[in-house]
Amino acid sequence: MPRQTKAQKAAEREVHMSRLRRAYNFVKTGTCPLCGTKLYRNSSMAGWWQCGHFGAEGFQKEPGTHCDFQIFYTPTADEHAAILAQEATK
Repeated sequence: MPRQTKAQKAAEREVHMSRLRRAYNFVKTGTCPLCGTKLYRNSSMAGWWQCGHFGAEGFQKEPGTHCDFQIFYTPTADEHAAILAQEATK
């Protein structure tokens, strides 16, 4: 497999950071982008967030119409700092 160029690495890094920023924005608002219900941390795995309506009836954090939204937000400390720094410049 050929080695990646600096431009390819930079492009992959930007895609990764874009995904982290998107996840951060969902977690920061604390509401599901699909139905508006509160997001909850799933304690089974670090960084796993789910809509309050996620899961089968009787297992949801908030009873209601089922919603499939879940997201992972697991940045490194440096990545999180970069996201916060970018937020501060807006």
